[in-house]
Amino acid sequence: MTTLKPNPWIWALSPALACLVSCATPGSSVEVGSQATGSSYFTLSRPAVYKARVGLELAGRACRRARTTLLSPSRVRLEHVAANGEVAESARAYLPPLSRRADQACASYAARVTWRLGDGETVRACFDRGRPCPADSGPKAIVPVPATVPPG
Repeated sequence: MTTLKPNPWIWALSPALACLVSCATPGSSVEVGSQATGSSYFTLSRPAVYKARVGLELAGRACRRARTTLLSPSRVRLEHVAANGEVAESARAYLPPLSRRADQACASYAARVTWRLGDGETVRACFDRGRPCPADSGPKAIVPVPATVPPG
């Protein structure tokens, strides 16, 4: 498992830059499903999947529901789920604290992984509680991801 503590400015701009680069890169793409499970007090967006120089970048947001005063989760667990439903790999992404003040209800998470995703494979996210994400976390989003380019 990998834990990253990103620089907020770099990670805030990375998804936009990665999208521009991957959209301009010729090549085939695969369809990758993504899903997320939040909690009673915090929502978690499905991770967006971007092609990175080496591997993929997974990014999303977590938001506080209503005006709960509970401490926010500190990490998001990201799982690469094979077509047969088994977890092939996992990683952790740092989640900045969500302030209890109303002016900061959401925070972004991001992680760079070296996974290679194929047809029928899924990326799943949940708050890291030391155990795998729930197997059925509701609706899935299917997003095109450019195929990985061979190193060289």
